[in-house]
Amino acid sequence: MRKIKLFLFVVFGAILPSVLLAQNSTKSPYTRYGYGKLADRAYGSHRGMGGIGLGLRNSQVINPLNPASFSNVDSMTFMFDFGMMGQLAWYEEGQNKSKKTNANLEYIAMQFPLTSNLGMGLGFEPVSFIGYNYYGSNGTDASTQSIYTGNGGLNKIYASLSYKFSERFSGGVNVGYLFGNIVYNKQIVPLSGGNTMLWVDTLHSSSIVYEAGLQYVIPAGKDKALVLGAVFSPKIKLNNFVGKGEYSINASNIIQGSPYIYSTNDSVFEFPETYGLGLTYNIKNKLTTGLDVHYQKWASAKFYDKTDTLSNRLKINVGGEYIPDYRSNKFFKRVHYRAGAYYSNSYVKIAGKGFKEYGASLGFGFPMQDRRSFLNLAFDYTLVSPDVKSIQSEKKEYTFINEQYFRITISYTFNELWFFKRKVQ
Repeated sequence: MRKIKLFLFVVFGAILPSVLLAQNSTKSPYTRYGYGKLADRAYGSHRGMGGIGLGLRNSQVINPLNPASFSNVDSMTFMFDFGMMGQLAWYEEGQNKSKKTNANLEYIAMQFPLTSNLGMGLGFEPVSFIGYNYYGSNGTDASTQSIYTGNGGLNKIYASLSYKFSERFSGGVNVGYLFGNIVYNKQIVPLSGGNTMLWVDTLHSSSIVYEAGLQYVIPAGKDKALVLGAVFSPKIKLNNFVGKGEYSINASNIIQGSPYIYSTNDSVFEFPETYGLGLTYNIKNKLTTGLDVHYQKWASAKFYDKTDTLSNRLKINVGGEYIPDYRSNKFFKRVHYRAGAYYSNSYVKIAGKGFKEYGASLGFGFPMQDRRSFLNLAFDYTLVSPDVKSIQSEKKEYTFINEQYFRITISYTFNELWFFKRKVQ
């Protein structure tokens, strides 16, 4: 047992630096705006169910979507979860089409009891991704071409505490440290010779973020229950400074110019108030179905000291899980079969317009030999549909891109009786 514990902490220490330096899971030009593409907070076991989690109380999985869920852990159990994602993306702009692939290690988390009614969770998860590389014109200037590139994103390390006040009511808090760098590059390249101009903006961000959650269980018959879940995150101000550089690159690739860095005391960056409500219906060890609704007030959050540059975001998730017979000796009758769907509107605005996201998912939870640990596999498809195909604004035409994503998430949930004292070793 000691060897297993030592092994897991070594794995945690080895994986964390890799996660912090993980590749972006996007190459979308839409990530040029705002803080980029917002990450899916659902872990592998939830993604197969459309990403639901606000009303989930399952002692066999780690649920970061509602901190109140961390009290639902067996008093003798330690859990460890990590997930990897692979993605194939299709981009379509008029007659132009392209395909791109990405893969990265996404998250790591652990959960364990402190007392019989108090549970704790620790983990790392991405918050947003930046990743784009595309060409653009310079209006009526046909002698040059613009190249836009960007990379980086925001991440979060968190700790959650949850207390079970009664068999029906639990509450929890999540405190996280948000950090990351976002790099925006713009090049003006002459088509007939001359120096290339390069502008580099780097946004360094950090902040302490908070989230509170509640869950209330309503019995609905023998081994049946409804669970109501709610979460709230207050608006927070980010600590930022911006590095700005302007360079000239000649034909011999000699760079001239020097960057300057200044504190953005006059430019405020914020993350929005977030509200979430969820409901699940459970038949113990048989069926779970649920609905989540999230609302983020991005329009009142400042970005470069301005409000109303972003849009309020509504996200809806539905899904469920079915287990044919968890006691069966037949493996496929013990498998957790999952399905779900989701919808959201974009929080970014481009010339006053945005896009919608529609998705569907399938998933499987394969029980290991100990019947406590699981290998989770989730497939999901997302369609990004812009509100308009193009728009003319301030003498510049914006062309919107249709995007499609097919993702595969693989995660492993290790569930071990660490705190059980055996009489015979």
